[in-house]
Amino acid sequence: MNRVLHASDCLDILNDADKLPSQSVDLIYLDPPFNSNSTYNLPFKSRDRSLKPVEAFVDTWTWQPDDDERLSALAKNPKTRPLVAIVQFAREVESRRKKISLAAYLLNMAQRLYAMKRALKETGSIYLHCDPTASHYLKLLMDGIFGKKNYINEITWERTNRGHKGSQFAPRYYHTNTDILLFYSKSNSYVFHIDNVLLPYEDGYFENTYKYHDNRGAYSRSSPFNRKNASPRPNLCYEYKGFSAPWASGWTISLETLKKMDADGEIEIEDGNIYRKVRPRGGKRASNLWLFDHIGGTLGEERLGYPTQKPLALMERIIKASSNPGDTVLDPFCGCGTTAHAAEALGRKWVGIDISKFSTGLIQRRIVDNFAYLNRDDILVQGTPESVAEARALAQEDKFEFEKWVCGAMGANGMYKNPGEKGADGGVDGVVELPVIRQKGSKYESQTEYVIIQVKGGHVAPDSVKALSETVRRLGAVAGVMVCFREQLGTVENQRSKELWADAYKRYPVIQGFSIDQLLADEKPNLPPTWGFKHGGKTSAPQLL
Repeated sequence: MNRVLHASDCLDILNDADKLPSQSVDLIYLDPPFNSNSTYNLPFKSRDRSLKPVEAFVDTWTWQPDDDERLSALAKNPKTRPLVAIVQFAREVESRRKKISLAAYLLNMAQRLYAMKRALKETGSIYLHCDPTASHYLKLLMDGIFGKKNYINEITWERTNRGHKGSQFAPRYYHTNTDILLFYSKSNSYVFHIDNVLLPYEDGYFENTYKYHDNRGAYSRSSPFNRKNASPRPNLCYEYKGFSAPWASGWTISLETLKKMDADGEIEIEDGNIYRKVRPRGGKRASNLWLFDHIGGTLGEERLGYPTQKPLALMERIIKASSNPGDTVLDPFCGCGTTAHAAEALGRKWVGIDISKFSTGLIQRRIVDNFAYLNRDDILVQGTPESVAEARALAQEDKFEFEKWVCGAMGANGMYKNPGEKGADGGVDGVVELPVIRQKGSKYESQTEYVIIQVKGGHVAPDSVKALSETVRRLGAVAGVMVCFREQLGTVENQRSKELWADAYKRYPVIQGFSIDQLLADEKPNLPPTWGFKHGGKTSAPQLL
């Protein structure tokens, strides 16, 4: 089970032992909706403001007619019965405002978190990414599912170090620039490697901390072993090299351990005190405060346009600390695939689930474009077309889902217009950001351009091909790609503009056709080689850490 993407509600996959066997996952990271009462779009900063962005997901919750039945099902199971009280308490909290969105959100999360426990190995752990909107309720759910004794940390991540632009208009609260990660294990035997995520020493820290030296190098001192204990411990009352613990409670370590440390040259005696020599580890150990300077929220070239995208550095820290090479990492709300990307780069297996066909298509393209040893067939995508026949069936069944799948697989950064709504989409279904290399004098510079994606699941009219040229000009894009079935490519070729545009190396058609057959064969449109290489570049082999 590796390199698998499911385009489905994660609850369906988490409850399916055939698709996700019990105790098959070593690490779970999830960044679910936050109950923010917001709608998140797939953005494209077009020059044409009339285009309406398509929703990525709606983070607004209401109590549905079947939610009472689902809550009753939780109450019948002794293992999930405690979760019902948390949901019911949330309903009481909101009742005065005649809202039960929080309760609906918690019910959905309770079902999914409980299902995740089944898939997690006894040595596994889980990181739940959330914000203060509902983190305190989610922590109660996690206590009820994984056990309070398996709570490890509440981590605070500083998303940005920039000031709040609107703070002068909202002076009655502190600017929020942090998220929370709830870190739980399934048992006390969980995998954890704190030394894999060491932080750089601050200026002067090393010199001030490791100020002692011997033939093995620099070291600092621990607290003395003969410090006062809270209660008498007769077995630790002994004499060593003429020194006795000054307190009735004795030393803090056994005589056998002290002798071994002394033989290894790892203790120091001074003024009647015995210390352990603490050696530097190559960096400071990370705390539960993850600062922007170490894991910033700036995405830079990683940016895919997904509204809640997280930086690779965040996922790399989690994966390095809480898994081993070859372990399996699961992301049940995988969005744009940052978890999969980080897991692949670090030599881990991975499984991603997202209800959006746009997301799974985007992730598949992202992984293939960034790892030279992989192609489209190396990633199993379930729930999206894998053949031309399946693509035709989807186009006939649901035009919008077909468009979302195509745009995601093409690496689009955004989409426009929900089908069925009144008004034209302006000939834009998706948009790809393209870093274009151009020569300016004796120098070569990269600048971001845009490519318009238009998707046709059936007949292609000659006028629609001609109109694509006008759309490209109107939006200031460099090119337009009409994605259609192979038998419609002749119309595109006959009717398209024969204009060309150029980068520093060659010329490309302003308008071109691209077939579903080519898409499924992992071919690429006739665009500069930088297409698809904007998210960190190709990686030739995994980094095993």
